[in-house]
Amino acid sequence: MGSLVDTFSLREINFAKTRLNILQVVKDRITKKDFEDITVDEICRFAEISRGTFFNYFPSKNHIFNYYIRIWMIQLSLEMEKQSFKSSQDKIKKIYNELIEEDKKYPSFVNNYLKYLLESKEITNDIKLTEAEFAYKFAIENIQVEKMEKLNNLSLEKLFENFISEGIESGEFNKDLNKENTLLLLLSLFFSPAITKFVNNSIDLRKFFDDALKSIFHNV
Repeated sequence: MGSLVDTFSLREINFAKTRLNILQVVKDRITKKDFEDITVDEICRFAEISRGTFFNYFPSKNHIFNYYIRIWMIQLSLEMEKQSFKSSQDKIKKIYNELIEEDKKYPSFVNNYLKYLLESKEITNDIKLTEAEFAYKFAIENIQVEKMEKLNNLSLEKLFENFISEGIESGEFNKDLNKENTLLLLLSLFFSPAITKFVNNSIDLRKFFDDALKSIFHNV
């Protein structure tokens, strides 16, 4: 990868680095305290920026969730493109396995993100990565506009929809599989760890997801 300054302006580079740095600061802080207890002033102090600068990047502290999940989804998609899967179910399992790994690293972030979704009552994500962020975070230079738009519009719902459709087309799933109900079940399962761990903190999430998926696709 060449120098970023050969491709982007200093303003574009600084924007990418600063926004990613804010996210990293939050990730570091949540290993020490709950997300709800982290203040904007604290984030600014560790990111070495002013409050005014922070709000140039995020309308509120909670919007960091949107940035976090956008990057996580893009990273997941890029990794899956490089791998081969035997079935659509394997692709779906990959999503849950990655959630488990993320939960191990940042349990407070994951749990608070799920809580935020419940309180905001929406799963929309209007934060998009810039071309410079793709280059700086994922080492992707000269990314095609269509590719960038696709990744920036990626959602968990779209991934599950695609895998369900692929499974039906390949004959892995029955043609009469209720796609809407299956999608709702998969989404509900994804957002279940916080509740599940609250009931039983020692639960094996990997086994929990495997058993749940077997139940969902038992008759397919």
